[in-house]
Order: sequence, then C-alpha cells, then structure tokens
Amino acid sequence: MKQIVLGVLLSICVLSARSEIKFGGGGHAGFSLSSFPQGVSDFYSTGFLFGAHGDLGIMKYIGLRLNLDYSIYGSNKDKLLQAIVAANPNAQGATISGLNASAFSITVNGLGKIPTGSSVTPYGILGLGIHILSISDGKIEVGGQSFDLKTGLGSQTKFGINFGAGAEYAMSSAVKLYFDFKYVLIFTEGSSTGLIPMTVGVTFGG
Repeated sequence: MKQIVLGVLLSICVLSARSEIKFGGGGHAGFSLSSFPQGVSDFYSTGFLFGAHGDLGIMKYIGLRLNLDYSIYGSNKDKLLQAIVAANPNAQGATISGLNASAFSITVNGLGKIPTGSSVTPYGILGLGIHILSISDGKIEVGGQSFDLKTGLGSQTKFGINFGAGAEYAMSSAVKLYFDFKYVLIFTEGSSTGLIPMTVGVTFGG
C-alpha cells in the first residue's frame, strides 16, 4: 500500500515536469473527530490539527492536493481514572497525565470542482495516504507517589483512504480561502480507525 502512495507522488512529480500546470500552496488548521477501535474510543474524541498543503491544477476544474497533517487527541482523564479505579480501588483520588493520541498523515487527494461562475467553488475530494499513529505513555500520581503508565504501543504506520467535500473562495487570482471536511478510514488491525477532519485553509498561487 505504501508503494501506491509513493507511486502517486512520483507521478505528480513527472506530471509537473512535463506539463504547464498551476501550483499553489499554503497552510490549514481545524478540528478532527475520532472514531478509534473499541476499547480505545471511549477515552478520545475531538482533536486539533494543523498542517500544510500543495495544490496542482491539472485542468481548470480538476486538481491534486498533497496534504501534510498533524493532529493530536487529548485523552479523557476522568474516564481513564474511572477505569483504573474500577480495576484497582487503591487508585482512588489519583491524577493522570499523558496518554495522548496523535496522527501524522501524508495524503494525496484528487479535487473535482463544480463550476459556479462565481468566486465560490464547491469541490469533491477523493484520496489515499499514509498515517503514523501513536499514543504517548502516561503517568499516574497517587498518595504522593508517581508511577509510569506504559502503553507499549509506540507508533504504527498504516494505509488509509479518504473522501469528502469542500468549497473555496477566491479572494483574488492568487489567494484562495477554503473549508472542507473529510472522512478518513485508516486500516488498523481488527477494527479500522476513523478520523473526520474539518479544516480551514489558505492557498497562495495556483
């Protein structure tokens, strides 16, 4: 699967070298809803994301977007503590830190734009990518003592697909604002992981 993504990136480079296509780039930020596998999803929900993107305009209403996204999901410390106390009543009154989840994503997305004859252009999104998922270790403090909580998960690199929709607003011929949302399906062991990023970005050029 990783070879597929690398192949797409190589194709983009070749296309750029052989065609007079438009290029733009910029940054974006927003929120991301998570749908982690059962057993993990109870402790994570909304996260924050930020990143950068590059756009290639192949035709007037067809383009490609390369996204680099980093999102972080803080753990629900109250629910984690309830689960720990249920397993060990001596942990009553403890405090927890860490145990946050994160995802670094590299995705290549096709954009199909709908001509409207105005400065606002809706578009559909379909793409694929590589996602590096991790959950950090934590620490619990109780009775004046602290203990490390080792997740043992480290980082995992997984393949995923995504689809969604958005709209861009042309402030000028060289500056565009956009809002979009996607559903990202990451193929993890057992149940798949789902992310729903909603981003606002600005693109210069193109």
